[in-house]
Amino acid sequence: MTVGRGGDAEGRVARRLAPRPSPASCIGVCVHVVTAAQRAEGGTFVATPDHYLAAAWLPPVAGPSRWPEAVAIGSPTATDALDLLLRQLPADATLFLAGRDDVDAALAAEILLEADRNLEPYQREGVARFVEAERARTKQAIAARYTDHDAGFERFRARVLGAPAR
Repeated sequence: MTVGRGGDAEGRVARRLAPRPSPASCIGVCVHVVTAAQRAEGGTFVATPDHYLAAAWLPPVAGPSRWPEAVAIGSPTATDALDLLLRQLPADATLFLAGRDDVDAALAAEILLEADRNLEPYQREGVARFVEAERARTKQAIAARYTDHDAGFERFRARVLGAPAR
């Protein structure tokens, strides 16, 4: 589930990406989860690369699913993560890359944290920070988009109860 640059990853990935969603294309996402850094380990500095999480959901024709079919983490580029992800899907599967608001990238990251016992501590920390940031972003989106305020109900309430509208 981790890291790797092999052969012509860009070409392999490009051939499998769908330019638009279709009922037969898997739905995917690829997000940056670990930032490259210099870390102190045992008195020396070790460079760690950027890491990307990629996840794929079965095509819409298979029916809706909350759960991704496959999750991968790769570095140092998004292409590396997508290449690893596509290896977990059928060879003829295509992947449409959706946005973070179209799929549950935090759920995919939580699956990675639970299922990949080979993650290094710095990878775990980065992925956990991503989950936390995604959950906070979701809460902000909910607060901005949804409300229980209903002007008609408020007028009704004021008329019936004699209470001022809120």
